[in-house]
Amino acid sequence: MDGFAEQKVPGGKLVGVRLRYGKTIEKVLITGDFFAHPESAVYKIEAALAGMPASATSKELAERISSVAKAEEAELVGVTPEAIADTIKKAMTA
Repeated sequence: MDGFAEQKVPGGKLVGVRLRYGKTIEKVLITGDFFAHPESAVYKIEAALAGMPASATSKELAERISSVAKAEEAELVGVTPEAIADTIKKAMTA
């Protein structure tokens, strides 16, 4: 199935998620008006989310996002791992 959701996070930034999923998350595209330094960290986060169970909780998704950001020494500006994870879950219920 395909899903899409977007939401404004505290501070007014927008995060959007398009994804394909079944029993697992197959593909994720994260967009919005937030910043990531380095920008390549977003691609690494997207890749790391692929293969996770679609039943993963927002907390589990946020932990994966946080661990990738930390491993990449990335800074997310205007968005949190939790906001991205919440948007992913919304995309799977929309």
